[in-house]
Amino acid sequence: MEAYKIENLTKQYGLKTVFDDISLSISIGDKIALVGINGTGKSALLKCIAEIEDHHGIVTHPKDFTIEYAAQQPLLNESLSIVDNVIDETHPVMQKFKKYDALLKQMETELNDQLIEQLSIVQQQIEQLDGFSYRAEAESILTKLGIKDLSQPITSLSGGQKKRVALAKSLLKAPDLLLLDEPTNHLDFESIHWLITFIKQYKKSVLVVTHDRYFLNEVTNRIVELRNGKLNLYKGNYNDYITHKAELEIIESKQEQKERQLYKQELDWMRKGAKARTTKQQARIDRFANIEDKVKQHQTKETMEINLAHKRLGKQVFEFEDIGMEFDDKVLFKDFSTIVQTSDRIGIVGQNGTGKSTLLNIIANLILPTYGTMITGQTVRIGYYKQEDIKLNQDLRVIDFLREKAEAATTSSGEKISVTQLLERFLFPSSMHGTYIHRLSGGERKRLYLLSILIEGPNVLLLDEPTNDLDTETLTILEDYLESFSGAVITVSHDRYFLNKVVDTYWFVNHQHIDKVLGDFNDYLSYKQMIDEQKKQEALVQEKAMPEQTKQSTRVSYKDKRRFEFLSEAIETLETKLEAIDQSIAAETTNYDKLNELTNERQALENEYETYYEEWDELSERME
Repeated sequence: MEAYKIENLTKQYGLKTVFDDISLSISIGDKIALVGINGTGKSALLKCIAEIEDHHGIVTHPKDFTIEYAAQQPLLNESLSIVDNVIDETHPVMQKFKKYDALLKQMETELNDQLIEQLSIVQQQIEQLDGFSYRAEAESILTKLGIKDLSQPITSLSGGQKKRVALAKSLLKAPDLLLLDEPTNHLDFESIHWLITFIKQYKKSVLVVTHDRYFLNEVTNRIVELRNGKLNLYKGNYNDYITHKAELEIIESKQEQKERQLYKQELDWMRKGAKARTTKQQARIDRFANIEDKVKQHQTKETMEINLAHKRLGKQVFEFEDIGMEFDDKVLFKDFSTIVQTSDRIGIVGQNGTGKSTLLNIIANLILPTYGTMITGQTVRIGYYKQEDIKLNQDLRVIDFLREKAEAATTSSGEKISVTQLLERFLFPSSMHGTYIHRLSGGERKRLYLLSILIEGPNVLLLDEPTNDLDTETLTILEDYLESFSGAVITVSHDRYFLNKVVDTYWFVNHQHIDKVLGDFNDYLSYKQMIDEQKKQEALVQEKAMPEQTKQSTRVSYKDKRRFEFLSEAIETLETKLEAIDQSIAAETTNYDKLNELTNERQALENEYETYYEEWDELSERME
């Protein structure tokens, strides 16, 4: 059933047309990915659909249809807590929670019957609005997205953490159409897995821009490609899209070949002095003009090429001996020893905050380890692609920025090419060479940044989240380049599709140690599951050995007691819902669509139940 439709949509920035006369229909339950080369207008299209930017065209949707846009660079209210930023300020329960929290804070220093009565009244008002469930859901989403400390101020959050808070806000609103712009950036593997499950179970519509091809394969049922200002629609997930696109390109290639042959014939005729003496001759001249336009379009087709040469690399690359790193008495990792050799392909993995980027900075000689030694080979020439802190002079033109790095480049075949030619191979046409960097899209800046590193011919590549903000086409070409790259590659990435294509060894940063795992991403996952289970068993043994007095030493606040009461009620309600849905599943034997819907609904309830029960169990132990 169609829920949202745009027709003849056109968007311009000044004289530049971003897209022209495009149309798109979105049905209820659709999970659509919007793909295309960086700078083609994907984010602009999302903003037009969200009614954030002006446009020309017709938009139709049902009355009271809601749209929520999770932007790449969100604005948060720094005067509110993390949880209150997630709960919509217009939600009627917000003011009740502000009063509720103020009373709880007052009760930490004074406790009397009047305050208890006021709190009881506010609590009843919140319960009538189902506010505690709403807030618990907000906290649960934040936790699943990797925001563990909900008490920290907004001002202390990193850019990636702020984006996760904004993403949680959009997910909690549960709009009819959810617009996501690079949602997996800054998420670790566990959070990405949770988000995939959430989107799969989401019954409404989703339109997402993302470079994460594993995410696209798992979630989407349609791919919409924005190219040359037009939309091309493909059914299925990302793998289906690249298969169908390859088939179309073969057909188009054959058609282009025919048109070039015809153009050559007609060009010979025109050069012989063709004149429009008859209607038939005039028609042939007109046809030649059309063929010429088509051939020119084929010649300007957007295709990217990376084939730059790099300096020779000797056998010795890096040698680590018992290195470790501490920050403010916090141990990130210790006692790490290994040797990196030519052609090694290493992926650094682990939860956010474990020191992965710090390890890259040590390898790049930007910081020293707290202890231990690292030896760098004499022939090593590092190219470091950083996730943050990209220092591009915004006031420089594209071509001037690149000329600061080199006047020319050498390809892998030994061919010398100019900076102008190199830019064109990186999908910066001549019309963009004079463009100021501050006018480029985020993805275009990242592509230019990548080019500025490769032009210097490094033989060791350090890549920190290289897939963030690069389009899928650029990533595919980068992966092909890395496959033929004879130097060493060390990357931090949460993109499992990229890791599976590029990496054959993992450094797993976990519990202050770095473990080496050989194989693909599934081998790493198996190893991680084994380690997680071992740590869980060790924690249980330690807990049993802990003196009873120590277990009870944690003071339980009045707020904790009220939270415990809420969780008890919520768990009881969920148990009733789970029992009812189990009965419905047992009774449903013929309608497979309904059965699938019930199963997904049960999984969502079970996830919520487990989250509540885990917190309830922890509070229960403290209150015993």
